Amino acid sequence: MDRRDAVKHVAVIMGGVLSASTLTALLDGCEHQPQYGSGTSFTDDEQQMVSEMADIIIPRTSTPGAIDAGVPAFIVMMMQECYPEKDQQAFHSGLKAFNDFCTTKYGHGFLGLSPENRFAAVQALDTRINGAKKKSPGGFGGRGRNGADDSPPDPMQFYRHMKELTLVGYFSSKPGATEALHYIPIPGRYDGCIPYHKGDKAWAT
Repeated sequence: MDRRDAVKHVAVIMGGVLSASTLTALLDGCEHQPQYGSGTSFTDDEQQMVSEMADIIIPRTSTPGAIDAGVPAFIVMMMQECYPEKDQQAFHSGLKAFNDFCTTKYGHGFLGLSPENRFAAVQALDTRINGAKKKSPGGFGGRGRNGADDSPPDPMQFYRHMKELTLVGYFSSKPGATEALHYIPIPGRYDGCIPYHKGDKAWAT
């Protein structure tokens, strides 16, 4: 299975909810040499935030978690090499906005929170972005006199890319595909009707 087929299969597993920018970044390919600059440079704190958030999205249970599958490095690499500059800048701005939110609500930045408060903060962020009614790309806010969304973009929208890349990175990794999903290295006969029981793993192949 080549990369395009793998990405399309992951999109099916996720219910086809990948954003257009993420699908473009994954299917069109990456630059072989990363760019350098404010958009592609992640500080140590930012990388740690990405790692901790990915671990909360897919924690280690009876199967490997996001960190075990190398997902944090995948997210940083994808942002550095595959996303346009505006998405890179939005991602950095979003991490800062989320950290500021944590400071306001809990008295500390995200990395200074207890595990319980880190989980609660990411859960609140997930609800804010994925639990809200669908809006135009401008984000949350009201509409102007002509019906256009005149509110500034919500910086927290970075979380949409964060979660998408976490899921794609995990389910296209060896631990995610072979341990979290049903996996047959060399498929044999085609069986179009396999019994499914609630709670069964989805198929990687």
